[in-house]
Amino acid sequence: MLRQQVRSLHATARRYNFSKMTIVGRIGSDFTEYTSANNNKYLKYSVASQPRRDGPTNWYNVTVFNEPQINFLTHYVRKGALVYVEADAANYSFEREDGSKGTTLSLVQSMFKRASKDAAQSVP
Repeated sequence: MLRQQVRSLHATARRYNFSKMTIVGRIGSDFTEYTSANNNKYLKYSVASQPRRDGPTNWYNVTVFNEPQINFLTHYVRKGALVYVEADAANYSFEREDGSKGTTLSLVQSMFKRASKDAAQSVP
C-alpha cells in the first residue's frame, strides 16, 4: 500500500536505460540554426575538449532542441567560451556513399552551463 502511494507521487515512469555524456570544453564553432520539416527550430554547435594538456583535442557535435536554451546560447555565449554540457547520447549506424558502414555519436543537449565568465561569453 505504501509503495503504491509513493509511486503515485512520480509524474512519469522511471527510465532505467539511457546514455548521458558530460563534456567540459570550449565552444569550437559558431552556432548554426536550422528549422525542421515540422517548423521547429534547432541549433547545432561543436565543443572541443582536451583531457590532457599535451594530448589530442576531442571534438563533439551537439544539437539543441530546447527553445529557451537556444535563445540563451545565441544571445549570451560565444565561440571560445568554456562550457559544461550534459547531453543524451546515442550511436547510429549509417552507410556511406562508397557502400562502407559508419557509426556516428548523436548528442542532444539536456543541460548547459557557462564554466567561466570570460570575454568570449560577454554579450556584444
